[in-house]
Amino acid sequence: MDNYSHQYFGKNLEELVFQDVSDFFATEKEESDKIEFKAFHPNYGNFNKNLEGVIRGICGFLNSNGGILIWGAPLGQKIDDRLVFQGALSLVDQLIEKDALISKVSDSITPLPVNINVQIIENNGNYLYVFEVQKSNYSPHQFKNIYYARLDGQTKPAPHYLIDALFKKVSYPNIEGFINLDRFGNANNGNVFLDISIIIINFSALQNEEDISYRLICGQAIFAGSLNQQTAHNYSMQGHQFTNIGNIDILHFGAPEMTSQRLIFSLDTLGDEHNYEMDLVLFFGGKKSPLKFSEYKLNFGNGPIASQNPVGLLTKIEENVLASEKQKALGTTRENLLDSILKR
Repeated sequence: MDNYSHQYFGKNLEELVFQDVSDFFATEKEESDKIEFKAFHPNYGNFNKNLEGVIRGICGFLNSNGGILIWGAPLGQKIDDRLVFQGALSLVDQLIEKDALISKVSDSITPLPVNINVQIIENNGNYLYVFEVQKSNYSPHQFKNIYYARLDGQTKPAPHYLIDALFKKVSYPNIEGFINLDRFGNANNGNVFLDISIIIINFSALQNEEDISYRLICGQAIFAGSLNQQTAHNYSMQGHQFTNIGNIDILHFGAPEMTSQRLIFSLDTLGDEHNYEMDLVLFFGGKKSPLKFSEYKLNFGNGPIASQNPVGLLTKIEENVLASEKQKALGTTRENLLDSILKR
């Protein structure tokens, strides 16, 4: 992913402080296809109207090459036919918590976007919102039934030729996979069980996906189905891996496919050998969609509490990450991947 924050501020997005942005506007700045400035001001209506302008800008970045949007920037001034931004910031007078803000932005744009991040900076009871938006693999996106793009340094309704090109560019649907924790309790022979649901959803409104397959790995427990002679062929790695291949022929938009599984394990052994921690890793993909994974870490150290609220077991969630991005983050290269596979 592109680090636009570092390009403009020399820092990662989560490291930005108020002074960084204030110093940035100490000199004249102009918008470009990669950066947009939004002042919070009554001229642009109430809070919700101001926010709509922000969402339009984010939609434009998704349909273009990504970039940075600063909400709370100075008001623009016309100088010699140029629109420049300099001086005091026009900060936002309301706080929207990060998760709620990302949800509101994402829910307002179709199809559902990913890879939108925000840093919220407080200053004397007012707020500065800095968004970092990645170019979307699932464009074109629209806001209020209009497609937007960054053109000539501005967010504008996208022309027909660009929308057509963006539609033709789409080569795979956006398939996402999730794990739900359903129930935790006592099994036979002193063991315990954890019932889970594997959920696969197609978020691409105009594309169906075919031949969905996935596998779920848990190194600290075995799948109950592996102990049944009739279903054992779906499991491998001595019962630690469940594989589902070819059972989902077509995945339509918005119609989730769900499979239930039961994990069985000894809580004492989990505590002694794994400090009560358990890992669930879901790999999934389809005929046209690239491999992704969702990873979860659970902790059973709180004992009976888990039986009342299994969701409380979760200590880490990392969902719907492209396998290529994960390998990039881990520094995996062609050479060391071949070494690990071929054992050279």
